[in-house]
Amino acid sequence: MPGFAPKPTKIRQLEGVPGHRPLNGKEPQPNGEIVRPDFVTGEAAKEWERAVAAMPAGLYTAADAPVLAVYCVAWVLFRNALSQVAREGMTSTGSTGQMVAHPSLAVVAKQSEVILRASDRLGMSPSARTRLTMETENQGGGKFAGLLGGAPLKLAISNGPKGSSPSSKGSPSRRA
Repeated sequence: MPGFAPKPTKIRQLEGVPGHRPLNGKEPQPNGEIVRPDFVTGEAAKEWERAVAAMPAGLYTAADAPVLAVYCVAWVLFRNALSQVAREGMTSTGSTGQMVAHPSLAVVAKQSEVILRASDRLGMSPSARTRLTMETENQGGGKFAGLLGGAPLKLAISNGPKGSSPSSKGSPSRRA
């Protein structure tokens, strides 16, 4: 069936489900915390820690580890190939002495595709981030809670003539 791949329910919940379509309540939920595989070491391990810390807590599970590992290893291959091109230049000498594109440019291009695909599957793409909404820890107190450093708001109520409340000074009065 052609079209976009379905998004995981957890990502759709964070996005807020703007189309009001029902969520899949029977979607299997993977168990276990995400654990870095042994082969993800060095710079790839640093990228793993950065990526996990950058996303909402609990978003990734053990089932996401292979995709995140692919992303981290691709990131390291991308960086290494890019630094090699920076050191040696965009071209190199071919087998017959002709100038050809540096072979590492092909690695850069391929790893860019892998990074973009994996980051999209993990909900890390820029377009995915623009649709995410996060709940704040302080949910109580109404829509102005936390305003002015958490100080409670007091409304000035006037029983005087129309347009004499303190908030309406300098602005035209509303007429019903």
